[in-house]
Amino acid sequence: MDVDTIEQMFEYSFMSPALTLEGAPPARAEVHALQQRIHAMQKTTVEHRVFPVSQAVANLFPERGLSRGSIYQVDSSASLLWALLAEPSQSGTWCAVVGAPDLGLAAASEMGVNVDRLVVVPHPGEQWFAVVAALIDVVGIVALGSIPAPSDRMLSTLTGRLREREATLLVRDAWPRSEASIQVRHQWSGLRQGSGMLHEHRMSMSSTPRHGHPVRTCEMVIDAWGAHEQTHHAPVIDIAHHRQAG
Repeated sequence: MDVDTIEQMFEYSFMSPALTLEGAPPARAEVHALQQRIHAMQKTTVEHRVFPVSQAVANLFPERGLSRGSIYQVDSSASLLWALLAEPSQSGTWCAVVGAPDLGLAAASEMGVNVDRLVVVPHPGEQWFAVVAALIDVVGIVALGSIPAPSDRMLSTLTGRLREREATLLVRDAWPRSEASIQVRHQWSGLRQGSGMLHEHRMSMSSTPRHGHPVRTCEMVIDAWGAHEQTHHAPVIDIAHHRQAG
């Protein structure tokens, strides 16, 4: 796919529902042209050191967002990934998903992701490193499927590029130099013995930073009203069993 075709997609809104790239990685000239086009459309500024995330998952991060120039190891949960990309994409940041053909864009949209600002490369093949390196030049957040950690040399090149471009990389597998590791426990309600209607999906998330402490946690609920932060209410006390004062 050449850069002229990509630019026409941007100008005439032919991306439905997301921009999908197939084939060999784009040439340097094409990447540069695409970078200029996307940067011109970005609403976010480099003055912010983080990509703010939705309220439902903000407590996982000390600065309530994904640090620019960093790598995060995230659980393979699609719901977690879309929750992390929802606010950045809605705020104008371009995002990309590489090597994860099993992810559904309909679910992404339901979770609040702006799929018009999502680039999808489902099958990068052996050229995944070149694809990711090229995307870092043009998008803010890149999410990578199950790819083992690259060599030290490749990782140094990648982390240097992330810092230079102030981009963020999300990986499924354990990589060295990750800012934090985010894990999820799931709980569904509504199904009984294989029947019934699923009406609530509860996610308990924990973020362990590189040095192990402190672990940050939060809970998110996905229901008919979308994804939102789990709020805990004070227990209800029956005052009839307590002596009246005064």
